[in-house]
Amino acid sequence: MKASVIYQYGGAEVIQYEEVPMPTINEDDVLIKVAATSFNPVDSLIRSGAFQGTLKLELPYTLGSDVAGVVEQVGGSVNNFQVGDRVYAYVDRSRNGGAAEYVACKASIVAHVPSSIPLSDAAALPLVASTAWQGLFVHGNLQKGQRVLITAAAGGVGSIAVQLAKWKEAHVIGTASQRSFDVLHTLGVDELIDYKKESAIDVVKEPVDLIFNLSPADTLEVNKLLRLLKPGGRLVSAAKPADAQEAERLGVNAIRMGSQRSAEHLTEIAKLVDEGMVKPFITERLPISETAQAHKKLGQNNGKILLIADSEV
Repeated sequence: MKASVIYQYGGAEVIQYEEVPMPTINEDDVLIKVAATSFNPVDSLIRSGAFQGTLKLELPYTLGSDVAGVVEQVGGSVNNFQVGDRVYAYVDRSRNGGAAEYVACKASIVAHVPSSIPLSDAAALPLVASTAWQGLFVHGNLQKGQRVLITAAAGGVGSIAVQLAKWKEAHVIGTASQRSFDVLHTLGVDELIDYKKESAIDVVKEPVDLIFNLSPADTLEVNKLLRLLKPGGRLVSAAKPADAQEAERLGVNAIRMGSQRSAEHLTEIAKLVDEGMVKPFITERLPISETAQAHKKLGQNNGKILLIADSEV
């Protein structure tokens, strides 16, 4: 099969699209014929070697944290999927990723895709939707009627978080650049802050219950946001964390989160997509053979870049 692989860490130029061996599956795996994957900023960190100390990869390594496709084969102990099922997953990074014609995944992290959108579009959801769901509801405990500030609201995670927060009937404040305002208004944001012109610290006058931080700001800047929280409020960061001691001093909570793989969460997301409450925010589509081009676009666009498989699914 063909895949976008790296033989060494480095810039986007180290990505090669070439023939590699087909993955083999274990008893608890499914083999997925890939319709699409998508580009996430974390993929560029993996490619650069930023996680070498904590994530041991066997090179050559196939990139891609997301996958949507059709089950091609099931392991002997798998009884909840069958050949032909349309599925999606946030793949295990310790194994080869989704920027390939086929990927093997543990069945326990795989879910059926939403039925109301194209199969390939579902590949824009797994990592970002899992992160958004867990940030808002698992770590943030967001409730109906609460006020939430979402930084980098127009990004891949932010755009899903906005939709999930509105589904929960929260009051949503988002930071973004002016060029994203129209899209974010469409997604339902109640208040928008142009981070290039003004600071949330100066603009938000009424305290918030939750801050979901997705911005690349450093800890000193994130610490300033703590002052916007109500007593006992939470700042959940999927990026740089706030200082726990500063949070304690202010009587609030600072939580650093990492996204976990969950078929249960993806199943809930699929239901919301089919109910019209959530939709993927896709800004560009490229073939998987142009994975390197997607990596070169890091920071240049909002939403998601979808990478489509060359073969039809």
